[in-house]
Amino acid sequence: MLRTFLDAADTPEVDLGSWLLQLMSRDALIPIGRGVLADGVTLSEPYACTPSACTPGLRERRHRSCCADLEVTPSAEERLALESVADAPELAGDPRRSAGPQPLFDDSGALTRPGRRCVFSRLDERGALFCGLHALEDARGWPRGRVKPMACRLFPLVLVAIDEDRMLLTAVHRRTARSLGTRPARAFPCLHRAGAPSVAMSERETIEALFGKRSWKRLMAGLPSEASKSG
Repeated sequence: MLRTFLDAADTPEVDLGSWLLQLMSRDALIPIGRGVLADGVTLSEPYACTPSACTPGLRERRHRSCCADLEVTPSAEERLALESVADAPELAGDPRRSAGPQPLFDDSGALTRPGRRCVFSRLDERGALFCGLHALEDARGWPRGRVKPMACRLFPLVLVAIDEDRMLLTAVHRRTARSLGTRPARAFPCLHRAGAPSVAMSERETIEALFGKRSWKRLMAGLPSEASKSG
């Protein structure tokens, strides 16, 4: 699944040789599983999903939301999964938008963004943003990723192919954003939040689902002591 995602993703060219050497020099390259290395620097940064801080209309200027603003192009398999739940009652239309069904995909195959928000984003009773697909999976007791695209599941995690047999698990960070082709890390208010747990801690469920519980434990054992503390 991960190799298919990496092969299909429009991944920018990254100078991995220099990157890996820097991580090795900092003793921050953590082997967490067969063919999987983790970037201990970026996975130690504070991160906490705080929808009210990134909701259009509530957020500060120049702030962005991974659930509303980023372009996501599902794979063919993910597209079928999304089409299968498009009429689910849990995904009923957002009353704050124009009435009527919305197209799921644009001409390029990316998820549409009516009203400049992802077609699957919703607002709760307080006006804060949340992911309708995430809520649907929770409501039906489905495992994470049953319908939610891989790109959406990962943020702020990023997977980079090193070669045919190895991949690097890193994250959006002020040090990596330019190389990864993402918006600057400062644009996302969920990153670098004072007092927040580390990316590795906050993304435990995703990391365990993709690589296994042992991989997450190996990752936590390799991080600095402060970053490996529970929230």
